[in-house]
Parts: sequence; structure tokens; C-alpha cells
Amino acid sequence: MRIAAYCRVSTEKDEQLDSLENQKQFFSEYAEKNGHSLIRLYADEGISGTSLKKRSEFLRLMKDARLGLFEAVVVKDISRFARNTVDFLQSIRELKALGINTMFITANMESLGESEFVLTIFGAMAQEESANLSKRVKFGKKINAQKGRVPQRIFGYDRIDNFTLKINYQEAQTVREIYRLYLKEGLGCRTISLRLNQEQRKTKFHCDWNPRGVRRVLTNPIYCGHYINHKYEIGDYLTGKQVHIPEEEHFHHDRPEWAIISPETFAKTQQQLDQRRAKFDCGEPFKEARYSTKHLFSTLIKCEHCGRSFCQKHYTYVNTRVYWKCTTNDQFTAERCDNTVKLEEMDLLAEIRAYFSSLIHDKDSFILGILADLENQIGCEQNPCDKAKIERRQGELLAKKERYQEMYANDVMTMAELKEKTAIIIEELEELDYDLRQYERSLEVKQDAGQFVEQYMHEIERFLQLETVTNMDLRRIIDHISVNKDGNVRIILKRLDDLDIL
Repeated sequence: MRIAAYCRVSTEKDEQLDSLENQKQFFSEYAEKNGHSLIRLYADEGISGTSLKKRSEFLRLMKDARLGLFEAVVVKDISRFARNTVDFLQSIRELKALGINTMFITANMESLGESEFVLTIFGAMAQEESANLSKRVKFGKKINAQKGRVPQRIFGYDRIDNFTLKINYQEAQTVREIYRLYLKEGLGCRTISLRLNQEQRKTKFHCDWNPRGVRRVLTNPIYCGHYINHKYEIGDYLTGKQVHIPEEEHFHHDRPEWAIISPETFAKTQQQLDQRRAKFDCGEPFKEARYSTKHLFSTLIKCEHCGRSFCQKHYTYVNTRVYWKCTTNDQFTAERCDNTVKLEEMDLLAEIRAYFSSLIHDKDSFILGILADLENQIGCEQNPCDKAKIERRQGELLAKKERYQEMYANDVMTMAELKEKTAIIIEELEELDYDLRQYERSLEVKQDAGQFVEQYMHEIERFLQLETVTNMDLRRIIDHISVNKDGNVRIILKRLDDLDIL
């Protein structure tokens, strides 16, 4: 009889592959002993039995069965055939419909000789065994995560053992460069990845960088010495799909010896990521719009009607013409935004230079305007009386809190009543503390007002001296450029507290 054999091991460990070789030898001896002709041996290496999708050899077996290449399939054990009851029954039924017998040697069972009920029971047992194995593996991974088990590969480090990393000096330089480019030069993830590739810097897998890889570096707290694991787990062992674990169940491990950057640098980066996301995400249907410095005015020109950035366009007839228009209008025409204004790039840059020149020529008026804006920003309606009032109220609340605590100590009130009373007091104290910090901040800004103005003027003068202007040169002074459908263009300067002198 012409037979085919199928075997499978579920991991790629050496001892398992050795087991696979033993299975291959077993089937060869089985065919010779029983007088069968072994047409082909199908073997899947390092593949789980919970799904058929990635078992290429098994799929090939089914394809050859439809071609009538053999009369029977020999499998050592039901669990080697499939650990998914549904896949198991579907495959058995298809083979039976083709007149092909499936023989399970260990159980001494045949698909053509046994009832489907018995086969289903054995298939369900194999699936249950897989489910229990998945639970044990998941439990073991959780225990190791609590102890601080580290991943096999992580950029910037070399893995010493399951719980120890050592900083890779060369990769650590790239990590610091990524943070520097993001914070100091204001580049986006895409531009940073291009810069790294130009410098022939490679990832851990010796591949080119992409924006997603850069973002992973920027958002991973391990680089400031704080390692977080147990963030994902296998939700369904049959599909193998990963699911996110709630943040409150993550495990945090302080590893200051692994720090490549300072915690302050990491905190500033997260703040910058949040600010860029909030600023450039226009909500549905334009969710998750991205910050970019690729072109001169990338993400700087804003449409007043839809909130999206203008995009760069080119038109070539005799000479190449570069202009900017609303992205929404460009993609959907007037269906979603009727702002059809087109801004010539060189004309807009000339207008910005002229605007800055006018500010320099009328410096006194500009300074008065800046100071007036400063007064509005820091809330100068606050005065020393406000501070005294806040501190007096804080004292009253603290005294009241102490009285409640004494009443509880003397059994005048219950713990529940104490918590209810003190919760209200703590909430008001937090609000007062915030007001006091705002007041102290306003005093600091007032004292540094001259430095703010001097810095502003210095940035404008520096800009006017530049022969070639980049997106980052504009961002040092301009917050954004607002354009409406009537063609009105407004240049919005950066707030004083957003300048790089704070």
C-alpha cells in the first residue's frame, strides 16, 4: 500500500529537532516492516499544532492527497496531527471523502475503522492538553516577568542572561543620537530614520531604520533605567494572537545601571511626543496626523476650516512651481473643505522675511506687544495679596484636618467619616497648591521678561541673516501659519514660554 507519513515538532530547540529525526527514522522502519511503500514523509519543524495556517508541510500533504498520490496517512500520535479539534475533524473528514485512511499508530486507531465520536474524543483530549500547556507556559512567563526577565534582543544592549543586560557602547551612541535629533533639532521619526540610514547606522537585526523603530526607542523607558515588562500575552492559544495587558498589571523594575539617557531627557521626550500628537491630530476623520520637518513648511501651515496642515505640491510647465494647499481640499476637494487657497512657497517665505523685518524696524512697538502678551499669558491679575490669601486658606484647611483627626482619635467620628471630610480638604489643598505654583511661576517670568524679549529679537535677527532657511529655522520663531478660504494669512509667533530659554 502506498502510504504517506506526517510528523511535527512544536519548537526549534535542538533536542526537539533530534526528536524529529527519530520520528522520520521510525516511519521508514514502520513502512519496511509492514510491507508498505513510503511515498513521502511530510515534516513540519518548529511549528505549533494549534493551527493549520502555518503548517506548510501539512497543507502540502492535503494537496497531494487530493491528487491521489497515496492511499493512507500514517501519524504516530493524534496530538502530532492536530491540537485543534475543529481542524482535526475537518482534515479527517476530507481524507475520508477522498478514500484515504488515517492511521494513528500509538492509539492503534484508523479513521476508516473507528467512529467519528471516538476520534472526536481523542482530538478534544489533544486540544485540552494544548490548553493546559498554554496555561503553564503563561504562568511561567508571568513569574519570570515579575523577576525582571529581559527580552532576547533589545537595541542598545547585549543580553548576558535571562535577567541581565549590558549596555552596547556603539548602539548606545545611536540611542543618544535619536534623542538628540528629536529634542534638540526637532526632527520627526521619519526624518530621523532617514538620517540614521544615511550615516549607515543599523538596527539590532542589521536592517535599515524606519519611523516605527525610531518611535519605539523614543517611547521605551528602559533607556532611562526603568524597565517595564508583562505588557503582552497570548490571548487565545489557538490563534496565537497577542493582546495588551492593562497598565496596572505591568511589572516595573528600576535598573539605573542600564540608563543610556537621563530620566529628565526621557520625560521631555514624552512631553514633546504628546504635544506634537495633540497639535497635529485633527480628530476624525483625520486622526493621528503626523509631525514632519521634511519640507520647508511641513505641518506649519494650518487650514482655519478643517484644521489640517497644508501639503506641498509641484507643477512644472517651463519652470517648476512649488506651492502649498489644504490637504483635505487636495484629497476630497470641496466635499470636506472648501479652502482652495494656494500659497507659492517662495512668495510666502518672502512675506515672512518682510514681516520679520518690519518687527525689527519697529522694535519698540514689538517689545511693548510682547510684554503685553506676556502679561496675558502669566495672569498678572495675581498680586502679593493673592499669595497671602492662598497661604492663609492653606493654614485654615490644615488646622481643620488636624481637628478631624483628633475627633477620630477620641472616637467622636468613624474612619469613614474622617476619610469623607479629609478628602474634601485634600482636594482643595491641591488646588491651592497649584494656584501658588502658578503665582510663583508668574513672578519668575516677570523677572526674566527682558531675557525673553532679547531672545525673541535675537532669533528674528538670526533668521533674517540666513541665506538658506529650513523648517526648523521657521519653527524656532513661528508656531504656525493660519490660512482661511478668503486668502487671509496670519503668522502666529511662538509663545514666549515655548522658546528654548526656559
